[in-house]
Amino acid sequence: MDTLEFLQSTQLFSDIPAEQLGILSRSAREKKYAAGQFIISESDEVQSFFIVKKGMVKLFKTSFDGKEQTIYLFRPGEMFCLCSTLNASVYPADAMALEESTLLVLPGDVLEVEARQNPRILFNMLSVLCHRLKDTLTLVESLSLKEIPQRFASFLLMSTRQSDGKGGDIVELPVTQRELAKMLGATPETLNRVMKKMVEEGMISMQGRFIKTLNRKALEELAGDGLE
Repeated sequence: MDTLEFLQSTQLFSDIPAEQLGILSRSAREKKYAAGQFIISESDEVQSFFIVKKGMVKLFKTSFDGKEQTIYLFRPGEMFCLCSTLNASVYPADAMALEESTLLVLPGDVLEVEARQNPRILFNMLSVLCHRLKDTLTLVESLSLKEIPQRFASFLLMSTRQSDGKGGDIVELPVTQRELAKMLGATPETLNRVMKKMVEEGMISMQGRFIKTLNRKALEELAGDGLE
């Protein structure tokens, strides 16, 4: 898939005229990152925005004592650093490739020019940002109001809904348990104990990265009200 076709497949540019997409695709450059390689660091000057073409990227914050909190995972077709079009001077978090990844890097000023000419780009951008804000608020609520078992149950229920839109029984963890622990604000050891206890209580079964829900009602009760 060439750059133009790829841009057409993304949420941001799916309904944008080919002429404008041609301008954006010609300004884009493809860049490869190894697993564990930083893409952009907090406080870096923002000049471009990125679209994941292959692989996976995590957005995260690190505290003064070295504790890491994963905020968002970006998969193929998803974009980040959209603040490059909003006159932001620095990036608010770190971004790192979780696996070997290929990204499209587009100049923020080029997108800004095209967005001014076609407001549809701005509406699409607003949709992306609103969805991301909702996910972030859900994360904040989970970290501040729920214990680790509740957070993991919420994660499983949300993941099954996202995997097929119907709330299926099986979900494949998108990351390692260590990375998942960072997402949930837990230590790997604590998360491992929670998973084992859920297996023992018949809520789930596990095989590698695949987790099967055996008792959805029990998971919903554990996750708490307001999940659905």
